Amino acid sequence: MTSPPSAPHAMPAAAPTDIVIDCDPGIDDAIAILLAAACPQQVRISALTATHGNVGLALTARNACRLRSLAGLPEVPVHAGCPRPLTAPVHDAAHIHGGNGLGGVELADGDDGHAEGRGGHAEGRGGLAEAHGVDALIAEAQRGRTLVAVGPLTNVAVTLIKRPETAARWRRLVIMGGGVEKGNVTPQAEFNVFTDPEAARTVLTTTEWPVAARPVLFPLDATHQALLSPDWIADLAATGGKVCRIAAAMLGGYDTPSTAAQGGKAVHDAMAVAWTIRPELFETRAARIDVVTDSGAARGRTVADFASIEPTADIVIGVDAPAFIQWLKERLASLDAALSGG
Repeated sequence: MTSPPSAPHAMPAAAPTDIVIDCDPGIDDAIAILLAAACPQQVRISALTATHGNVGLALTARNACRLRSLAGLPEVPVHAGCPRPLTAPVHDAAHIHGGNGLGGVELADGDDGHAEGRGGHAEGRGGLAEAHGVDALIAEAQRGRTLVAVGPLTNVAVTLIKRPETAARWRRLVIMGGGVEKGNVTPQAEFNVFTDPEAARTVLTTTEWPVAARPVLFPLDATHQALLSPDWIADLAATGGKVCRIAAAMLGGYDTPSTAAQGGKAVHDAMAVAWTIRPELFETRAARIDVVTDSGAARGRTVADFASIEPTADIVIGVDAPAFIQWLKERLASLDAALSGG
């Protein structure tokens, strides 16, 4: 007697990708962290490392701790990294992100201020892990994480200076920074690169990156393709959830140059996180990258040679803007639902 065919076995779900977010929160950094937290089946934040940038390190590290609490991730360690650029003068963007870095929105400290992070990371005062951000990046690289770097690249550069072999240990590096055709600090330079061009050049021109895992770069040319309109922000606030209301309030205080010129707000850093989850939303093109570190009007300019036969990065050149914008709202709402037990 022939036995009936057995039912096919369901394929096990893929494990989420472990990511480290090196950031300078920052309103768009905040949206990036919340987006990652809203996609637990696809990505898991292994650590947050803070750098100087949009505001000073004391505030970016504090903001990272508070965003960790808002996102419901008390187990994620937060490490403070470098407080200043490698050689350049300190430069911030408080005029865009507000004096506290979050558009004037004050987040609660949360109840995880002295908790022990994932993996037994001992934490000190203020909820910060004891290890320096650079040392944390070195350790996380050894575990094969994907690094999403959305602030000035000082922490990443110092990591490569201290331990060059870490470049080959990361699963992938995704960077928000630079501008191929335009800047937002000067006509030629984007903020993250302009703030520490020596660090950006160190990271983007290193020969240590494996060919199959070369950096993915989100320049302004890509991030300005998907702007959040005032109506979109109002709709986000109207969902009624705590995360969405706070995100909308922060975005309301986000005074970007693109707001007046283009009628919307670019959430640059969220796109870098989105690539680790939905890379199909983005079109890339290989190029060889350099960064101008000379003094003068071109300082901080990102130079992309798309004709090079030896490309060093994949540059994002296209975005499915409607899909990204809709998906971002859906994911933030889903985080509210998850945190409220809905």
